[in-house]
Parts: sequence; C-alpha cells; structure tokens
Amino acid sequence: MLRHLVKLWRGSGTSTAAVAEPIASPVAIPTFDADVASTGASSEVWCRRRRDKTCLYSTVTDDTIARLLHHHAGRVAATNRAGERLLRHEFDLLGSGPYVPTDPSRPAHEGYSPIDWYLDPVRRLRFPPGIPHKQWNLMEMRPGNADIKYPWELARCQHWATLGQAFAFTKDDRFAVEIARELDDFVEANPTGIGVNWTCTMDVGLRAVSWAIGLELVRNSPALDDRFWARAYEALFDHGVFIRNNLENTYEVTSNHFLCNLLGLQFLGAVFADLPQGAEWTSFSHAAIAHEMTVQVLPDGADYESSIPYHRLVAELFLGAARLADRRANPMPAGYRARLREMVAFLAAVTRPDGLMPQVGDADDGRLHVLGPVSDVSDSQVSPQDARHLFGPAGAMFAEPAWRALGGSAGAWEAAWWGLDADAVAAADTPAPVAQLFPHAGIAAARTDRRHYLLITNGVVGTNGFGNHKHNDLLSFEYHHSGAALIVDPGSYVYTSDGEARNRFRGTASHNTLMIDGVEQNELRPDWLFRLFETSHAESVSFADSGGVVEYVGRHHGYERLQQPVTHERTFRFTKESGRLVIIDRLTGRGRHELRWHFHLAPGVVAQRGDSGTVTLAASTGGGAERAAPHPLCELHAPHDVAIAIQPAAYSPSYAVKLPCLAVDMSATVDLDGDRTWEFSIAERRTNSEVPRT
Repeated sequence: MLRHLVKLWRGSGTSTAAVAEPIASPVAIPTFDADVASTGASSEVWCRRRRDKTCLYSTVTDDTIARLLHHHAGRVAATNRAGERLLRHEFDLLGSGPYVPTDPSRPAHEGYSPIDWYLDPVRRLRFPPGIPHKQWNLMEMRPGNADIKYPWELARCQHWATLGQAFAFTKDDRFAVEIARELDDFVEANPTGIGVNWTCTMDVGLRAVSWAIGLELVRNSPALDDRFWARAYEALFDHGVFIRNNLENTYEVTSNHFLCNLLGLQFLGAVFADLPQGAEWTSFSHAAIAHEMTVQVLPDGADYESSIPYHRLVAELFLGAARLADRRANPMPAGYRARLREMVAFLAAVTRPDGLMPQVGDADDGRLHVLGPVSDVSDSQVSPQDARHLFGPAGAMFAEPAWRALGGSAGAWEAAWWGLDADAVAAADTPAPVAQLFPHAGIAAARTDRRHYLLITNGVVGTNGFGNHKHNDLLSFEYHHSGAALIVDPGSYVYTSDGEARNRFRGTASHNTLMIDGVEQNELRPDWLFRLFETSHAESVSFADSGGVVEYVGRHHGYERLQQPVTHERTFRFTKESGRLVIIDRLTGRGRHELRWHFHLAPGVVAQRGDSGTVTLAASTGGGAERAAPHPLCELHAPHDVAIAIQPAAYSPSYAVKLPCLAVDMSATVDLDGDRTWEFSIAERRTNSEVPRT
C-alpha cells in the first residue's frame, strides 16, 4: 500500500505525479457525451436504457432479497441500522471511532450537510483542497502528521453498497437519495483530478467500483430523476478516463495498486459496455488482470507482497474479476482460475482456529467492496481480521464445500451478493486440520482438530525485492493452544502518520524471533517507510509431517553482515495431539554477541515468572458457549542461562488500532566459537491448580 509515496520518503521531494504519469498521453480526452453520441442515442435515452438492465454480479434478484430477509434477518437488520447511521453521516473508519465529517467551508442545503472529504478525524486536521493531483506532495502539503488514509478511505465510498442494500431491503428512497446527494457532494468538493482524493489511482479505482455497485442497486428508485442520472454516469465515466490515463504500472514493480486500477476499469467496462471507451476498458483490463495473476501470485498461491492481510485483498480482487468475467460470459483463462484456487487454499490454510487472519506483514484493512454489514447482529464491530466472508463466493465458484463451511453465515451472505448460491451451510466449528509448507512464500502452517495452531514466517523480501509490505519476521511464528491465541505477530498499526511506530512494528525486535547485536534481519532505513532491502536470503531447509509431529527447519543469513558473521537456523517441532512446541535456535559463528529473544503475547494473555526459566501463560477465556471451561495454562520453558523480562507491549489487530498486551523478552551475552544451540518449549502445564494473577 502507498507505494507511490516511496519517493517522498526517500527525502527527494519528488511529487507523486512523477510516478503516476501515463506512458503516453492521449491526443484527446474522451467524454461521456461524445461516446454516447457515437451510438446515435441521446444521453437521456442511453441512461434509461442502462438502468433497465443489470450488468454487475452485485445486483441481486427479488427472490434472493426474499431469501436474505428470511434466512439472514439479523444481518438484514444490521445493514438497515448501518444505513440509518450513514444517513446521518456517521462513519467509523480505520480505528477512528464514530465521527461525523461536516465540511466547514460549505453550508447545509435542503437538509443535507456536505461531507468533509479532506478530514483526518483522529487528529482533527484537514488536507488542503484544490490542488491538482500532479502537483500533490504529501510531505510538503499535509497538515502536521495528518494521515492521508482517512480521506482516501472515506472517498472510496465503500459504504454506498450498504446504502444500496438498505434500499433493496426497505424500498425506502432516502437511501437512494443519499447516494445521489453524496455523488453531487463529492463532485463539487473533488472535481476530476483536483484534490487529495485523486492523488492515488488505487483509490479512484475502488471508488469507481463502489459507485458502479451503489448506483446499480438504486437504479429503480423513483426519487432520482433523469438529470441526476446524466450527472452520475458522466462522473462515473470520468473516473474511467482518469484511471486509464494514470495507471500505477510505471514503478519498479506492480502491486495491489495497479490491480485496483484494473478492477475499476473492469467494472466501468461493464457499466459502459456499449460505448467505445467501455469496450476498450474491458479489453485492456481483462488481459492485464490475467497477466497480473502470473506476476503478483507465487506458484504456491501466495500474494508476492509478503503480507497475509494484503493476500486477502489481492485474492478478493482476483476473485471479483473472475466473477465479473463469468457474469459477462467472458471467463478468465483456465490457468488464472487454477492459480486463483490456490490463493483461496492458501488463505484457508493460514486461517487461525478462531477464524481470523494472522497479522503477518502490513495491514490496512483494504477490500474490493464491502457487501457484508460492518456490524454483526448485535451491532458489535466486525473485525477486519475476519476474512471468512470470502470463502462463501469462493466455495460456490469452485464447488468446495469445506470453504463454504469455513465461511459459514457470513460466507453465505457474501455469496448471495456475488449472485451465487446463498443456501445456508453448517458453519465449521474450526478450520480443517492442515500441515503445509508454502515454500515460495516462506510460510508454514499447522492446525489441528484440537484447535492447536502454529504459523511460521521465513520468506524473502517480497514484491520482487521491493519490500513495500514486508516485515522483518524471519523465523518468527504465531502459536495458539486449545483455540486460544498465546503468541502472535504484533501487526502493522499505521503508515505515514507515525514513522517511528511504523518502523517499530515492522522491525525485527517486535517479532517472535532472535535479534543479534540489535541489527535488523533485512536492512531497514528509517526514512524509507515502504522499502526493505534484502540482506537475509531466507531459506526453508526442510518440512516434514510424520508421526504426529510437524517439523520445520529454516535459516537466514541476515546476521552474516555483522563484523563477526553469524548464521541463524531455527527448528520448530510441533506435536499435533498435545500442542507442545519446541524451538531450537542454532547459531554458527564466532565472537561476542548480544542475543535477544522476543515472544509477543496476545492481548489478554497473562504471564508470570516461575522457577528455573519458566513463564506461565494464561489466556483469557472467550465469551462463547464453546469455551465454558477456562483455557488450560501453558508454560514457556527457556534455557537456564538467559535473562527473562515480562514487559508491556502493543498489538495491532487492524489499521490504526493498538491494544495493550505483554511480551516476554529474553537476553544473553555469549561468546561463539562454532555452533551453539538454545532450546525453548511451550506446553500445557501438568496441573492447573495455580492461576497467574495480573
């Protein structure tokens, strides 16, 4: 994410326009009126003809609406309540908490208060309006440490799907009118190409998807007149022209940014299918999306950006592209579909016993579209770590019952809004057992039917060495026992608004691995917030699943650049029946070195020092009925010659959210002369007679 900001963080002062320029400028800028005129129809006739038929998979039939009302009454009610909040312009984005962004420079009109599309609600700072996108420079023009992601996230308009769904359920024209007013509001405050909400083409592409979905969902509202529809389709058409001429494919590598550009063009190609530009957008995006599958997805099915949350985003993008292509009777190639199946299989394999994603690598909660209620039936916030909705449409598209079971009710709801079979399926109590190495991603996953779980990360710097979303997490791991998260990846937290926190969360010291002499595994330059420089060359030595034990051996070479080089090799032995985990660190080298081990505990886990190098770990008991008994106590056993400290730490489950937790840090000063090993273990305590107290 934010890869187009990289040069700004190099200290060069280069504007984003320098990397957002199209390869070649068109001779003339296409216009909606000219394209419509070429068909021999007036804009009024064309708009009416467009509204008479659906072109997107997200516009469902009346029968589907009836089934949702009957089988998903709680989600319907949550969607309608969310729609009511949106009528009041109440938003909650990226950890902001509820806020109402009212534009201070534009007065209310006919009961509608214009939205402040330029606001960072956390810091109460406004980005300057009126700046042409090619003149934008974040470091020079942002107010204070305002986070650009807040206006971008709001301007993606992914809440329009909720408004459209509420209209579909209630036939209440207020929801359709709100979409119409917000469109006019946005265009007034953000003319095409002007302002911060045009400085990242990724966000323009996602906004185009949102507008296309929202407009089609309310196309039958009698409250919207012909003049509005002419304005709406012209604004949507202008998005396509902008995207096509500002593609994010001129960097060293392509990423999820370019893919979002292409999805925007694909959706707009469907909307404007009978216009010359629509046909070109469809042809270009279809071929480019198929090509990006071969570029951005590794042979083992993992996204090449070294981030599981970004893998979810990219999988959703590729899955949506395949579904829209099917909807238009122009399916993606067989090789594309095969690799897409592997992407979903990877996401299913790494899913935690609680159904959430591990926070490996960067996370900014990015989505193609948000078709499920942002709150559950009790209006509690749905975790951005929850990717189970995606298994519904994936299970239907690939006829995989296990994926549909993993998706449960959320997946069935999602599948309905993808125009797929939405029949209810029995939700899985826990994801199916797995023991698998993904060698290209450098990730190994083991999950048992007893709800024990181990995830190991040991991958090279991703995005072909660009490292935009990679963390220094080599030979790090996440560990759950009996369904309880004990040791977790710390997450990502924020990007540009706090450079120190950004680097701390992605640095070696915050991950569950060994740091030597305070040196980063891969070179991390503090002023390059979206780069890591490959120095470790991680490798998976072996992986085996036999005799009830999963064993992984990995190695990296990042500490070989020390004045007295050291090679770090780590062995994980995971006993599936008991959940016992043994970690053996083997160092090869010479000289005196400072060693520091880090074990990042999940929020709610209590740690207490014991005798002879032990730490007792007690997880909080979940509120679900399936956890009527307390989680068993576990003990972390460490070598006798290391110092142990239990310290406060922080865990970020989603963008800009930070929760308090604890970490167990261990240290030793050693003199190496060849090979030396240290062994740690985590296992269930034999007696639960003593419970640690906070």
